[in-house]
Amino acid sequence: MFLRISNWLIIFLAILSHLSAGPDKKMPNLLICLSENHAAHLFTSLDELGSSMNPTPNLSHFSQTGYFHPLTYCTDASTGNTGFSLFTGLPKNSDLTGFDPSKFLAHLFKSIGYETVFLGSWTWGNTPEYFGFKNWRILDDPEIFLNPKINHNDGDYIIEGHSTDIITDLAIQWFHKDRTNQDPFLMIVSYQATQRPWIPPIRMIDHYNDEWFDLPDNFLASFSDRTPANKYQKMNITKDLDPVYDLFFESPMDTNISHSQSSILTKNLSSMNDEQKTAWRMSWKPQNEAFARESLNEESLGVWKFQRFIKNYLRCLLAMDENIGRLVNYVRARNEYGLNFIYTAERGRFSGDFGWFGSEWMYEPSARVPLLLTSFQGFNFPELDSDRIFLDKDLYKLLNFFTDLPRRPELYSWADSNRSVIGQNELYFTRHHNSEEYGVCPHHGLRKGRYKIIHYYPFNEWEFYDLMNDPKEEKNLFSDTRYIDLIKQYQKMLSQSAELSGNHAYKNAFSESWKREQRAPQKKSR
Repeated sequence: MFLRISNWLIIFLAILSHLSAGPDKKMPNLLICLSENHAAHLFTSLDELGSSMNPTPNLSHFSQTGYFHPLTYCTDASTGNTGFSLFTGLPKNSDLTGFDPSKFLAHLFKSIGYETVFLGSWTWGNTPEYFGFKNWRILDDPEIFLNPKINHNDGDYIIEGHSTDIITDLAIQWFHKDRTNQDPFLMIVSYQATQRPWIPPIRMIDHYNDEWFDLPDNFLASFSDRTPANKYQKMNITKDLDPVYDLFFESPMDTNISHSQSSILTKNLSSMNDEQKTAWRMSWKPQNEAFARESLNEESLGVWKFQRFIKNYLRCLLAMDENIGRLVNYVRARNEYGLNFIYTAERGRFSGDFGWFGSEWMYEPSARVPLLLTSFQGFNFPELDSDRIFLDKDLYKLLNFFTDLPRRPELYSWADSNRSVIGQNELYFTRHHNSEEYGVCPHHGLRKGRYKIIHYYPFNEWEFYDLMNDPKEEKNLFSDTRYIDLIKQYQKMLSQSAELSGNHAYKNAFSESWKREQRAPQKKSR
């Protein structure tokens, strides 16, 4: 059970004082699991899809003894360097020029006697060692899920199986073979299988076959009140999901399509052994034959695509949850002192909301991420204020206050005079690059209190939402004269937040030719 903040502070400070007094001082062990993306509204429940199934049974179980924070957000929902904000304490779009490497999270933990371990998906140019991880095994190519090559400083090697299972096996192997002392550990495990095109382990392909998921109630939402940016995206389930390369309705191995064609699916088909290829083909065959027998109009096709997409996404989530449960339970059985577990995601994911499947927007399904904190023995995490926003970069700060790390003065602004965790009262979100994959217009925005303002600055288009009365962000109030003064106030606060964050991209000039290209008629999706 978690302690209230006031009680926790007294006990926590007393424990730190007691432990720092002697040579036998013990520090908590930390296991952090990251997923590439996770639609936070699908954590523990599929009620909104008309199903009683639980997509994350192990994480749900851990949340019963821990704490799930309902207002956790990423500062940029685009793809980027693995764990950027966790490693640095900075928003994802920050420039690391001049950043002191000794301030990377793992370096800080290593400086106070921790064993530091990273396992899984990695997208930085440097190896994990540069960031302070003494022990590491990473995927050579994060887009390979089946039989991936593993990179390590003692050589590269291929392991047969699905990356989600393999990453977990590597974590357990470290405890079984490589943990040589009783120093506290910081282990970060990064799973990548929730990314497009959602390739589940072959053993999971039949899972959910007998389940029919309801369309989200805004699957066919009108964009009449929202900015034109919404009409030029490339993440519409009906129009933009490729039946072969995203949904596996027909395997390229059964056609004359060359495997040299660039796609994540073809890369994975090429990495399969013969037994896996046969199992893959046979697993999809009856489902695809049933699809082929249907005579579908556009609306029916959209429903079919949604079913295939959401089931594959949930299969990937379930496989990850299964493995996280396996890992956490293994570590718990070792009776490691003060085991503390954290689960979160790099970004959110649309799961049929607005009829979309992608990410990279400031809208809630994309910007909101799960955050689970669970303490099994020893030190306890503080209970965060459920009414205040917690950002991806705040996890770095939480760990600074939670452990006996050297204090960084600039982090004190995040806490009150007693160093208690108070969270944020606003989210400043940025998406400064034009998205080729999803067609997301550059934008930034501010969520504060019940309202959210978004500015698509290349076209000077605005949206303003009342999240209390319109939690699904379907009614843009920017042109509503009743909100003129409030909107001006939020526009001013947005500019202030951008300046404080050092983000000036919204001031950039965009050429008329670029604007015409982005808004070409053939790019319009709705």
